[in-house]
Amino acid sequence: MNGWKGKLRKIFQLEENDLEDITTQETSVKLAEVNIGYFLKDIVVPAYNDLKMEIEKYGRIVVIDIDDSGLGSASLTVYLPSEIKTEEQVEEFYFLIEGRAYQKAGFAFPEHADESLPRTPQVEISIRNGSIGEHDIENLSKDDIIKTFVDEYSKWINY
Repeated sequence: MNGWKGKLRKIFQLEENDLEDITTQETSVKLAEVNIGYFLKDIVVPAYNDLKMEIEKYGRIVVIDIDDSGLGSASLTVYLPSEIKTEEQVEEFYFLIEGRAYQKAGFAFPEHADESLPRTPQVEISIRNGSIGEHDIENLSKDDIIKTFVDEYSKWINY
């Protein structure tokens, strides 16, 4: 099934099944979750798979971990053989993309936020020592993710 058809089906199922039980805010968060889930599946995972194939050519082990509960996240961890115990692996680099549902103009004073406004699905990109930044999923492509990973990995290795 095409990705957009499944996404559309989930939107209507959400509307039919949960309409009387959840608030506008909760509906908006659920729709953001659906969008982020598709973003992780259609954009992030293919980018990670491309990175994994290339990095493993250089003797590293790459582990991709997908958490699709809630807003979801996907991490890519690069391991290299330990110099002390060659049968063990040591984490060399960790890269995380994590879903967030933000409400425009509601962050400073949430008690005054207009709950009828839709949530904006965004992702936060992080490495082990902190956040790199937040991005609207509509403005982040597979190539952007790969470029960001390579830039941050290069900084980490050359530190």
